Amino acid sequence: MVLLTENVSSNLIPLTVIKGAGHEFIPLPQGENAITADFHSIRTKTTDSPSYFTSGFYKIEAGPERPAHYNFEETKYVLSGQIDILDEATGVTHHLVPGDFAFFHVGSKVKFSTKSQGLAFYAVTRPIRNPHPNLEGREEKKARL
Repeated sequence: MVLLTENVSSNLIPLTVIKGAGHEFIPLPQGENAITADFHSIRTKTTDSPSYFTSGFYKIEAGPERPAHYNFEETKYVLSGQIDILDEATGVTHHLVPGDFAFFHVGSKVKFSTKSQGLAFYAVTRPIRNPHPNLEGREEKKARL
């Protein structure tokens, strides 16, 4: 194991724990078949060019395709169901199931769909833009055993 100590501050900073930030608290908006629900965002301080780091859940149900053109990086990790992703650069549709991971580069252009439903955890390099009210205020204040 390699321990990186460069640029590590001598001031210890506590981690952030979000309690109960589960997907079950994320209903789809009326008339929509997909939603992104950001639940945590921070401006990074440890890199040469600070950026935002935001995470949340992506939920989709059967319905129209959901196009996305990326001007930031994103990772998605499928937790349940199936999420189909048409990569417009290659014309290939990827069928992601639980345990599958996708990385979207700046410039990626895709269409999301599903025949049933799908849920993924995501992390993106952009500020929070879709805070979900059912996920706000769930930061744990003190450690509990």
